[in-house]
Amino acid sequence: MTDIHAISHTYGSGTHTAVVMAPVMPTWDQGLFFQPLVSRLVLADFSVITFDTLSLLPQENESLDQFSDRWQKVLLPLGSIDLLAGVALGGAVVQSLLSKSLRAQVAMALLISSPSWADDVLNTRLGHLADLAAKGDLLEALQLLDRLVQPANQIVAHPPQFIDDQTVKLQAERLHRGFSLLFNLDLKGALDAYSAPLLSIYGGVSQLVRKVNVQINEQKNQYLLEIPNGGMRPLIDAPQMVISAVNNHFGLALGELT
Repeated sequence: MTDIHAISHTYGSGTHTAVVMAPVMPTWDQGLFFQPLVSRLVLADFSVITFDTLSLLPQENESLDQFSDRWQKVLLPLGSIDLLAGVALGGAVVQSLLSKSLRAQVAMALLISSPSWADDVLNTRLGHLADLAAKGDLLEALQLLDRLVQPANQIVAHPPQFIDDQTVKLQAERLHRGFSLLFNLDLKGALDAYSAPLLSIYGGVSQLVRKVNVQINEQKNQYLLEIPNGGMRPLIDAPQMVISAVNNHFGLALGELT
């Protein structure tokens, strides 16, 4: 299966540019995964371009470095990027991009639940998800993913998701290829050359990306924030804490939640 083109959805038409790379998801949600930050950025005069990271579907045995090279070709023509953000897989891609020539165009970077290194626990859990998808057990893979993205101390069983029979194969392929990209991930040192402000946020009781999996360069203008009792979705678990941290670290004035 080959890539055709990068798929994105743009919110707002402000004078500043934010680029957001999505996590692994079976179907593209047009950037809803990044709410409520999208709406706050638009109100702060940003144009927010959310990219479906898996629209450039990874090839078999393609490394994350090779995958991010393809994404760099998409993002370089955008020119100056005031904020480059990524969630989970998207954040891993962002870290890789910040070790490449795109780095010079990025004024600020935001990572949410974004792994820098995969230990045995993360490898095992991601490997299980990838294997289920590869075998075509899409419903089981989605149910496991739903449990794993929740905080470890607050797991709630949700009803099975509706699956469009016409897209089962593509959904399974996206999950398999996306999670496989993160297997044995090692981005240690990827942020060493990036001197602009960077904020990395992770959940304190995440079942996937945990503190051991996250790395920043403390000698640079980089800050690591743990969300107490948070899982893989800090924007759902503690949205106001995330917005406040973004404001404080980047000097922005994003409106508070009402």
